[in-house]
Amino acid sequence: MKKVLTIAGSDSLSGGGLQADLRTFEEYQVTGLNVLTCIVTVEANTDKVTVTELPLSLLETQLEECFNEVPAIDVIKIGMLANIETAKVVVKALKKHREIPVVLDPVLALKESGLTSSQDIIDFFKTELMPLADITTPNLKEAELLSGLGKLDSLEKMKEAAQLIHKTGVKHVVIKGGQRLEGRLAYDVFYDGQNYMILEEDKLLNGYNNGAGCTFASAIASGMALGYHLETAVRKAKAFVYEGIEYGIPFLPGLGNVFQGGKSKRDQD
Repeated sequence: MKKVLTIAGSDSLSGGGLQADLRTFEEYQVTGLNVLTCIVTVEANTDKVTVTELPLSLLETQLEECFNEVPAIDVIKIGMLANIETAKVVVKALKKHREIPVVLDPVLALKESGLTSSQDIIDFFKTELMPLADITTPNLKEAELLSGLGKLDSLEKMKEAAQLIHKTGVKHVVIKGGQRLEGRLAYDVFYDGQNYMILEEDKLLNGYNNGAGCTFASAIASGMALGYHLETAVRKAKAFVYEGIEYGIPFLPGLGNVFQGGKSKRDQD
């Protein structure tokens, strides 16, 4: 059984964070390990978010114990790191295990966490974390922050942003377009340093997309662990998330969680 480690926050509503990661690993039939970086508490009735950071000593202990696992971890997926000190601890651990592929979901655009107001954490991602990653999966807002281009409102601008992010040292970039671009299609742009792959799918407007980014990155990590070519892992991950949104779980009017069992539900239908 292949092993994937997620280094991420906890989501009290279980839509995203390590809960979404572990459910995704289970659907892909890989073993999931987890290191908790912070606790994200969401008020179900208001969608207000509070982020509680964990002591760095506890983070270090979790990392040490997970990396002592035998057999070794096949892929690492990184999600929300909460602050720059947490990110520094994670970078230190990753540098000791450069042989393990890394999927980096740069959670920079959760406005309630304060990350979007910190240029220091954005710069740290670009100079320290990106060079350690095999692939990064920013959404449009995160890609705007990492590329410095400002608003990305077209496929051409997404391509330009992917180029600039790739120059930070990450091997591959996939920018998630979501629903912000005009038209009926949702686009993702994959870039390997030379070639682009454009992924497109009809937009789902049910609003059940909480956790989509976490699920996408952890699905890619699972595919990599199973030995898929990276482009195949990305394509399968996009299909996996699409089904997760289609069969999502509502918790507020027009808002809900991705259901990682969407593929199984579709097969049953």
